[in-house]
Amino acid sequence: MLSFLKRWWARSRGRAGGGFDAIEAWAARSGLRYRADEGGLRFVIEAPCAGQMLRMEWGPSQRSYIAGDELRIRVDLNLPGALQLLAMTRPLMERLEQETFERYTQEAQTIIDMSHPEEMRWLAMFPKIDLSFDKVLHARYGVLGVNTVLGMAWINGPLGEQLAKSTQNLLANQDPFLLMAMRGKMYLRLQLAQPGPESLSHCLSVFDAAVQSALQLTGQMPLGGGEWASTASSSWLTPSALDDPSPGRR
Repeated sequence: MLSFLKRWWARSRGRAGGGFDAIEAWAARSGLRYRADEGGLRFVIEAPCAGQMLRMEWGPSQRSYIAGDELRIRVDLNLPGALQLLAMTRPLMERLEQETFERYTQEAQTIIDMSHPEEMRWLAMFPKIDLSFDKVLHARYGVLGVNTVLGMAWINGPLGEQLAKSTQNLLANQDPFLLMAMRGKMYLRLQLAQPGPESLSHCLSVFDAAVQSALQLTGQMPLGGGEWASTASSSWLTPSALDDPSPGRR
C-alpha cells in the first residue's frame, strides 16, 4: 500500500538539497500534494492510502507531552468501533499515567475530565495488553485497548516487528511517540525536531504496518460489524490468523 512512498523516499536520499527543499522535490517527482508555509514552520503532504487520502503534517506540537515540533499522520479507514487501540513508547506512557494520577488525586476528581486528550483518558479507562511474549516490545512500549484480544492481535505481527525495528533507528532515543486507532481513523504522532527522508520513511513503515494490521482485523471480524467478545477464542491469534513474532525478538 505505502511501498511506493518508501521507494520514492529511497530515491530522494543522497540527492542535492536538504530540509524542506528535498521534501518538496520528492513530492513534485512523486505527484503528491505538498505545501509549506512561507516561514518554514510546517508542511503538509497528502497521498493515497487504502482508497483514502493520507495526510502527513510536520509542524509545532499540538500536545503538551510533545516538545517543539511533531510529525502527525492520519487516515480515515472507516474502521469498526471495536478497534480502539493505542500504542506508545513506554517512557511516554509512564509519564502520562503519573500526570493523570496526580491530576485526579490532587483535584479529588471522581469522573474523567473530557478536556484531556483521549490518549490520556484511555490510560484510565482501558486495560493494557500483556507484551511479555516479546522482550523488546515489553521493555520499550505500552499498548492498550477497549478489547484485549483485538489489542494483542493488532500488535502481535507485522506492527510489532516494525516497532521492534524502530528501537534501532527512529525510536532509539524513545522520543514521545504514539499510534492510535480511534473513531475509524488511524493516527501517528512523533516528536521530531527535524524531518528528513530517513525518519519519514521509518514513520511510514510503522504507520503502514499499523494500517495493514487494522484492516486485516477488520476483515476477520464478524459480518455486520459485530464486535469481538473479550473472551473470543485464542484461535484468532494462531499463525493461521497472524504471523508469529520472529524468534530473534523473543
